[in-house]
Amino acid sequence: IAGNIAVRGLIGRGAMGEVYEAVDNTIGRRVALKRLRPELLANPADLELLVTEARTVASLKHDNLVSIYSVEREAGQVYLAFEFVDGSTLARLLEERRRLPWPEALPLFRGVCAALGYAHERRVVHRDLKPANIMIARTGEVKVMDFGIAFTAQKSISRLTRAAAWGTPPYMAPEQELGGVSSAVDLFAATVCLYEMLTGELPFKGPNFLAQKREGLFRPPSELAPGLPPSVDGFFQTALAPEPSKRFPTAAALLAAAEAAT
Repeated sequence: IAGNIAVRGLIGRGAMGEVYEAVDNTIGRRVALKRLRPELLANPADLELLVTEARTVASLKHDNLVSIYSVEREAGQVYLAFEFVDGSTLARLLEERRRLPWPEALPLFRGVCAALGYAHERRVVHRDLKPANIMIARTGEVKVMDFGIAFTAQKSISRLTRAAAWGTPPYMAPEQELGGVSSAVDLFAATVCLYEMLTGELPFKGPNFLAQKREGLFRPPSELAPGLPPSVDGFFQTALAPEPSKRFPTAAALLAAAEAAT
């Protein structure tokens, strides 16, 4: 690809398209290469918006973010070259283990909050944070991927294919379901991920997600996870409050409250 990236093999498929392990022979670096779905190439304006998002994310440099190295075009295809993370997603980990103890979940949450705090300071919002977008390296390091890109891709595909509305309802803040987007939606989604890590369940299960979120209808996590102290319940009541103004205002504040909960 582009005369210097050698593809080794398919490693997965996601919302944006196929993902390959590859090597950038120019500097001998392993990369994860995403080939964009055909729907995303159909409309030049949509494609340019996605590439613009990719350039924005490429400017972010943080240990807890998956870096974007380049955007490549080859034979009518468009590829995004990402940092290769040797590990698996949080989604896969939860499939295998269902739930994690607090001492194991908190460091993962800490890495997510670090990534969000850094990006939010630079006015970049993820908008589709979920376990499938959180990588855990074999070293234990947490890496958040697809800042803004997955959201933009999903929105374009939904419009072009007339599929269901963009977003991942169980993780979306109530205001995002109504069209509002701010850093608060990422903090809400991160909290849902922590709840899922600790309990093995989602706080809001639908089908009427918005009504459940606006009424705060979720079970206290201490009822679902043996050994989890009731003090954690108060943290989730605030972090998942229907109104953004009643939640923790920043990633740092969210993390501090979680760490103080036990």
